[in-house]
Amino acid sequence: MERLTGSGTLIFYMGLGSNLLNGGSALFKGHLLACALAAVLLVSMVAARLARRRLKVTPLIPERVTQGQPFEIACRVENEGKKTANDVNLRILGLPRSTGLENEFGPYLGNLEPGQIKTGSWQLTLPKRGRYAVQAIHQATVFPFGLWRDWYRHEVGRSLLVYPKFHPLLTLDMPVGRKYQPGGMALTSNVGDSTEFLSVREFRAGDSLRMIHWRSWARRGKPVVKEFQEEFFCRIALVMDTFLSAQEVKERRADFEAAISLAAAISDQISRDEYVIDLFAAGPELYQLQAGRSLAYLENVLDILACVEPCIEPAFQKLEPILLDGLENVTTTVVVLLAWDEARMRLLRAVTERGCALKVIFVGENLGDLSGVDDFAPGHQTLTAQQIRQGVDRL
Repeated sequence: MERLTGSGTLIFYMGLGSNLLNGGSALFKGHLLACALAAVLLVSMVAARLARRRLKVTPLIPERVTQGQPFEIACRVENEGKKTANDVNLRILGLPRSTGLENEFGPYLGNLEPGQIKTGSWQLTLPKRGRYAVQAIHQATVFPFGLWRDWYRHEVGRSLLVYPKFHPLLTLDMPVGRKYQPGGMALTSNVGDSTEFLSVREFRAGDSLRMIHWRSWARRGKPVVKEFQEEFFCRIALVMDTFLSAQEVKERRADFEAAISLAAAISDQISRDEYVIDLFAAGPELYQLQAGRSLAYLENVLDILACVEPCIEPAFQKLEPILLDGLENVTTTVVVLLAWDEARMRLLRAVTERGCALKVIFVGENLGDLSGVDDFAPGHQTLTAQQIRQGVDRL
């Protein structure tokens, strides 16, 4: 039935109905109508198979799109054969039914003469973030009567990442400092503070002979040494709380998605400055990423946030050791929390004990007693999912 077009499906049921109405009566010749319609369908099936031509199909699929934002998938089709390909149309396989593509063929490209190239496109909107697989593209023909489809399946095997939708922040107020970073800017880029020497100066007693700048010595006729700038810069840790109980996964899904959007907005704001970002998120998998200053791009952070799912088992025991190991070089930790309990309190206490400044943001309604939070993060904020969806300008 999948290969029947709308018209073909109508003819099929007309033939079936005429047979049922006939009921074995010799007076009503309904079976003749059924045979005629069956013959038309049979001719369509044979003709479509004979008219089918294998074409070169090149899908043009974006790697990343944003949740709820329209985007386009295009497909370039070329007839490399010597015969005309008749009544060509296309279908994408693998995207969810919410896009309206799973059972619909289109666009219709018509006939392709030998050597001719045509391009078709789909306008899509994906309402949920995540990773989607575009499995294949059907190149079909409905020749000659538009009743039956015959197709070739072109494997694609491409993935499409849907980023969480977020509203960019205008300002992000957080306490920051500068710490010495082992390995220096060679780990990040040459943006901002640099390990390249800044200047040369005259040699002084106690200077290392390795620091001598030989070309300048030859030019000036006296020893000179290179001067370096110390490698200090800001490094921000963003910690994403993913723990929800099995019951809360459905009840607080909106809060979780809002927290993801907020984390994306914070990452976007931080990436505009010369900071190094460490992202920590513990879900079914543990995610850790260092980005910023050209070590990686904002897209790398959003790649992770696109795929993070709630964790129904407390994730702090798994997250805390890895987070604390990297805090020696972190100046500020921004934590997005979904609740407040003893495990989360221990995490914040451990962060502050390592000399890191804290900024804490809670997401949700009716979070209960938040006493004790100000002991670790004075001026913490609480936002609802609706506020985040409407857009938060300042944090």
